[in-house]
Amino acid sequence: MKICAYAAKTFKGELAKWSYDGKIGPYDVLIDIQYCGISRGDVLFIDNRWGDTHYPLVPGYEIFGTIKDKGIKVKDLEIGEYVGAGYQISSCMECQYCKKGKEQFCKKQKVLLVSGYGGASDVIIVDNRFVYKISEKLRKPEYVPLMCSGLTPYSAIKKVGIHEGMKVGLVGIGNLGHLALQILVAFGAEVTVFSHDQTKKEALLKLGAHKFVSSTDLEVLQEHEGNFDAIFSTSSGTLDWELYMRMLTLEGTICFIGLPPDNISFPATVLSDYAQRTIQGSYIGSRSEMKDLLKLAEVKDIKATIELFPMEKINDVIDKVRNNQIIFSTVVENK
Repeated sequence: MKICAYAAKTFKGELAKWSYDGKIGPYDVLIDIQYCGISRGDVLFIDNRWGDTHYPLVPGYEIFGTIKDKGIKVKDLEIGEYVGAGYQISSCMECQYCKKGKEQFCKKQKVLLVSGYGGASDVIIVDNRFVYKISEKLRKPEYVPLMCSGLTPYSAIKKVGIHEGMKVGLVGIGNLGHLALQILVAFGAEVTVFSHDQTKKEALLKLGAHKFVSSTDLEVLQEHEGNFDAIFSTSSGTLDWELYMRMLTLEGTICFIGLPPDNISFPATVLSDYAQRTIQGSYIGSRSEMKDLLKLAEVKDIKATIELFPMEKINDVIDKVRNNQIIFSTVVENK
């Protein structure tokens, strides 16, 4: 089967029309793509940020569409059903992590952009066990980023154990951050957002933030020492992490969802002295967490604030994301 896509063929290369051969396996479904999210992660892969990009690279790891065909062992999904798919597209289903429902840690997993071509294409082939039914209410482009940009903070928030009444700080409010904010609010947390961009203040307060704090005002930042049960960072910038560590309460947790470009450093004493604070990393969520997030999004109307573009404008989208010209999220539509 010939699959038509947009691919970067070189380091930081412009996307061009390209095609590759695909085959539907017994557990696979063929998804006719309607919407595809494009985020900073896609640009980082195109730009070989981690040194493991294989070209040609087809971006896009947040996908909505309808099932066009399926393999002989697919039982729970039917042709014509509206579904979503995200970053992870398969796992072994046999290792200790898969058996515990933590498929995202499977050593044999396949993920888009690393071991598979992404959603900037007409169709995509995905293991049906990593494909999710999308309710009629959520079949809009605003909900597409939930498939990864929403799942990643959701999984981290669950891991930290956020519950009603907790005071939480949120650093870096872009694509990941504005979805994390809505999830935290849905969990009943009192959320203070930290951002250098004052133009986002009104939008973030409308999304449920209890307080907006300028991340460039050192005097105000120091006033929050010891205030938060947890802090989540979705920032991709270099910040004064000691300052944020000191904002945690005793036994508080800081969780890194975004990836700063440089090493994170601070004195070990901020972890131990009268504190016993914790540092936590993050990754994508499990299949069960994806299903739970979609249910929560339907009840609480958690969705991205997006800019929508036609697929033909995907190079414009990549440029805008690379140059920080997108406020929150971007989705392309395959008409």
